[in-house]
Amino acid sequence: MYSTGHPPLTGWDMHMKFWRIVAMRTGTLAALVTGMLGAGSALAIPTLQLDIDGGTYVGGTEESTVTTTSSFDLWALGKTTEVDTAIDYYLSVALLPKTQNIGDPANLGSVTVNGTALSTLFGASEYGTPPVASVSNGGELAPHGIFDTYYYQLAFSFAGLPTIASYNVQDDTAGPAGEELFKQVFQIDASSLAGGYGLHFDLYTYGETNGQRTAITDFAPFSHDAAYCVDRDCGPVKVPEPSTLALFSIGLMGLVAIRRRIRTN
Repeated sequence: MYSTGHPPLTGWDMHMKFWRIVAMRTGTLAALVTGMLGAGSALAIPTLQLDIDGGTYVGGTEESTVTTTSSFDLWALGKTTEVDTAIDYYLSVALLPKTQNIGDPANLGSVTVNGTALSTLFGASEYGTPPVASVSNGGELAPHGIFDTYYYQLAFSFAGLPTIASYNVQDDTAGPAGEELFKQVFQIDASSLAGGYGLHFDLYTYGETNGQRTAITDFAPFSHDAAYCVDRDCGPVKVPEPSTLALFSIGLMGLVAIRRRIRTN
């Protein structure tokens, strides 16, 4: 048998070799994850976002920017280079918490948007998941802890709206120089909403095929939604981002491969 001149590896030697490689690989993986997450936080400004003047970002799966003040300005933001000014976009105003049997609608009180009363959260509202129009199966928004519930859908256009410098509502980082956002302001007054209820806001648009609306084509990430919360818990629900899970899965697969190589050497 060919000899290398070195004594054969013992079980202990193989064990220590494995963990030295693990330490090197996981250190590299950690640096990669940190770098990618940092870059994503600084650079990834979505096409659509919602923000609240004076609100607080809390993250989570249900809402991002939250206020407990009953009268506030909600901002619908869209990248000037990416939104389509020739089509409508939609703001959904949804009842929190998820509600199915509300009894007498008058018990919910009222909400106004830009001075127009939404007489109750039942009257002209919808129950289920946005959008209001019938769409193909799977074309709705994901439930993301909010739907099914009662909601209103308000249409608007970004065409001709004032612009502001681009920023990410998630961490307040500025966008690239020269990048701008359209800004639609919705003045929300929920002071007459019944106690124990809140409002959740989503921003989206949906496409058409042969004149029929088929599916939501763009929406604000659920981490860039907004909510009005009072007399109830609207704290964040922390969940790993899919990209983070994918990175760690790749890392674990790499460790398995390392172990297999050592065993076969």
